[in-house]
Parts: sequence; structure tokens; C-alpha cells
Amino acid sequence: MPRRKSSAIVLSAAIFILLEVAAIAMLHSSSVLQDIWLNRVSHRVSGWLWGSGNRIAGYFQLNSRNKLLQEENARLSEELRKYRELEKSEEYLSKAGTQDDGFEYIFARIVKMGTNSQRNYIIVDKGLLDGVSPDCGIVTSEGVVGVIDAADEHLAYGRTLMNPSMHVSVRIGREGVAGPLSWNGRTSTGAVLSGIPLGYKAEPGDTLWTSGYSSIFPAEIPVGVVTGSSTRSGASQDVQVRLLQDFRALDYVTVVRNRNHSAIETLEQKAEEVQR
Repeated sequence: MPRRKSSAIVLSAAIFILLEVAAIAMLHSSSVLQDIWLNRVSHRVSGWLWGSGNRIAGYFQLNSRNKLLQEENARLSEELRKYRELEKSEEYLSKAGTQDDGFEYIFARIVKMGTNSQRNYIIVDKGLLDGVSPDCGIVTSEGVVGVIDAADEHLAYGRTLMNPSMHVSVRIGREGVAGPLSWNGRTSTGAVLSGIPLGYKAEPGDTLWTSGYSSIFPAEIPVGVVTGSSTRSGASQDVQVRLLQDFRALDYVTVVRNRNHSAIETLEQKAEEVQR
């Protein structure tokens, strides 16, 4: 009996040892598998985080690049608009220079201009040394801009048509009736032609031209288009006009100087003295 018990104990111990060894081996194997799994998971998480970070960074970089592209596009559009305005002004200047109408044409750049008040003004980069003086007109290929009021050697200051004290003598069509045109005081392209006889029919779409009655502006400069009319006090009518000139998109202008302006003023003064 003792021998059998000893054999059983030895066998049990051997089995126990084998089981321990197997358990240790299994634990080691499981640890390796866990490490592999954890490594795979951590790599996937790291990759996702890295990719998400790159996508987020790329998104903000894309917004930044889009902003730069928009700014560049705006700058190029502005440059293109300036070149087009310059081309128009030079074309008008060359055409005007071929006509001996008593006017001199001086190309100028706008230094400063007001468009948001009731008494808007303009300053150009040409002055007395360039032939610009008070009572010179300011025009573009698209219409009348204003009148020079003061000048020094290199700069000149004037009122624009967007000023209630500014009036221009215009004609409806090339052979229609004439009258004084002034700003309506509300919009940058709105004006009123007043004093038109009730019997005259001003059709919407008719073009208004400078009449040539003024010693400041040459004749037949396009100014605006008729949009409607209304009766004033039952004696005359006011014609609503949309100006052709966009005062919010100006860079260059042409100053027109009447070579006979002083002679005309002197003659008018003499005539007034005779009539007194």
C-alpha cells in the first residue's frame, strides 16, 4: 500500500508539473497574441488619428489657399477693370483730339473722390502746370463727371454730378429739347432733367447728350438714358434719368478745357454791362 501511495503522489506531482508547464506556455503564447493584437489596434488607431489630423490640417490649408486665390482673383479683376477704363479714356481722348472744337483734353488719374455724401467731390492728379484750371469740365467715355473748382500746380479739386450745386445742360436725343440736368440726391446713377415742356414726349430709352450750350462741356457727350417722366405744377415736366457713368467705378478721367472760356466770360460781362 505505501508503495502504491508513493507512486500515485509521484504521478500526481508529474501531472501537476506538466500542467504548470503547459499553463505557463499557454500564458506566454496568449501574452504574445495579446501583444500582437494590441499592437495592431494601436497602429490602426494611430493611423486613423494621423490621417484625421492630416485631413483636418489639409482642410484648413485648403481654406487658406482658397482665400489667397480669391484675393488674387479680386486683385486681377481690379487690374483688368483699371486697364479697361484706361483704354476707354485714352480712346476717348484720341478721338476728341482729332476734332478742333475749341477744347483741350487732359488725361488725369483720380487721387480722391467722395460718393457717400450729399456734396460729393473729386481730386485729380493734374493741376495748373498741366493746363487744368477752374471751370474745366471732367468727363469720361461714359459721361459727365464734374467741374473743376480749384487747382494748384499739381492737383485740382472739383464737384461731381453727385452734388446738388452741379447742373449740366443736356439735350434729349441729338435734336430734342434741352434743359438742366441735376442729381436726384438718392442714388449714384439717378438724375432729373427739369423744365421740359408738357407737350414734349420723352420716351424711355432716349439718350441724353450734352447740348453744347455751356462753355464748360463740348457738345454730344452721352450723359444718361430716360427712364420716365412726371408733371411739375402743371406747367412743365421732370424727366427721370439713369446716368451712364458709374461713379463707384472710376479711376481715370479726362479734363476738358475750353480755350475760349476766358473770352466768352469777358464777352458775357460786357453784354451785361450794356444791358444795365
